[in-house]
Amino acid sequence: MFVGRKKELNKLNESYTTSGIPVVALYGREGIGKTTLAREFVKDKDYVYYMGRELSKDEQNSYFQQALKQVDKKASAMAKAASAAGQKVCFVIDEFDMMQKAYKGFFEEFREYVEQSAWEDHVMLILISSSVQWAENQMVNDMGEFASLIHYVIKLKEFTFLEMVKRFPDSSTEECIAIYSILGGIPAYLDLWDASKDVKQNIISLILDKKGLLRKEATRFLKTSLRELPYYNTILSVLAEDEPKLNYLYNRTGFSRAKISVYIKNLIQIDVAQKYFSYEAKKKDSTLKGLYGISDRFLHFWYKFVFPNATALECEDAEEFYENYIMNKLPAFEEQTYVKVCKEFLMLMNQYGKLPAKLRTPETFYGKDGMIPVIAGGEGDKLLVGWCKWSADPMDGSDFEKLLQLAEQLGQEADYYYLFSKEGFVNELAAMASGMDNIELIDLESF
Repeated sequence: MFVGRKKELNKLNESYTTSGIPVVALYGREGIGKTTLAREFVKDKDYVYYMGRELSKDEQNSYFQQALKQVDKKASAMAKAASAAGQKVCFVIDEFDMMQKAYKGFFEEFREYVEQSAWEDHVMLILISSSVQWAENQMVNDMGEFASLIHYVIKLKEFTFLEMVKRFPDSSTEECIAIYSILGGIPAYLDLWDASKDVKQNIISLILDKKGLLRKEATRFLKTSLRELPYYNTILSVLAEDEPKLNYLYNRTGFSRAKISVYIKNLIQIDVAQKYFSYEAKKKDSTLKGLYGISDRFLHFWYKFVFPNATALECEDAEEFYENYIMNKLPAFEEQTYVKVCKEFLMLMNQYGKLPAKLRTPETFYGKDGMIPVIAGGEGDKLLVGWCKWSADPMDGSDFEKLLQLAEQLGQEADYYYLFSKEGFVNELAAMASGMDNIELIDLESF
């Protein structure tokens, strides 16, 4: 099922209608849906598809020449057909970074070929790469003058929760949040989830079972981009403990700060880790800085629940492992995703003018006395703070009191309070909120 990617499709369509030979570079990590997006874009167009591979120069050139002949033939026919005015042949080169690995002069030779061809106004180039590090650090340098031909560079990112939900139309919001917590917004992983099974069954069959399709995925994926895996395993397993301070990472690993800095930078570059930036409160000295965590949900799940217990996974039955190491801790893990979903909800409400004030993008406040999961400033110095409860118990007055206490760190009184709860709200809290116009109670039915 193809869902989302409206912005990216719009950019591709805009390039398609551009005169000359528009070139789009489309990149993103493995499994993010780059080829699927390209296929969706060209499904009603004339196109040629070529998959770059690690080959010798002569072998690569031999295969590529065949593709070029197809493009030349189609472009020539299009130029002669009056009915084809405004149309282009889309030449899709997948994993195009592979082209120059053993063929260093590829981009220079290809540029000369393009400039001497009869492709003007008849061909569009879509160049796809799964190497995020290469695309962001080396692509322009390796391409040389060819880089000047690029019309758009598009980085394809994970699905948002709202996009991901559309892939599971028969699943409840609660089920979708659980799926998103475990797999994130990676289309290739989401394709493997069996919506007819519950969360436990999917975790066992996909991740814990020896034949599970994702059993070895964490190691396989990291090896495609990183060396020195023992060091990265150590850093990721510590980050998965959800103690975000850099000092904690330093003390737990025993690595030098310089080494940690390099490894963290590499993990951030492949969208596995991230640096957390707190909402800037007026009370400056209350904010924590230098915070890091795992941004890839599947890898976070793996390094939190599976990797530390690898020995038990080899010795125990998969169902026994789930019950011993995952079942009771999963709700707290899902709550992190729930916070992200609540932020998306506010962004959507803000977009449609459904909030009491025009707000900026929701953030999180990391304070020395505790975290406020959802916070957003707005016009006229307005401030919204939010609390998210993912628990079997409904939210009560003590939860609201905790939010009020944490908000004292901000140095500014909040104007609006948005309370999100999986299991709803106790009657006393609902009654209090009904009499106040600055408190909103939002349960899963509201999403």
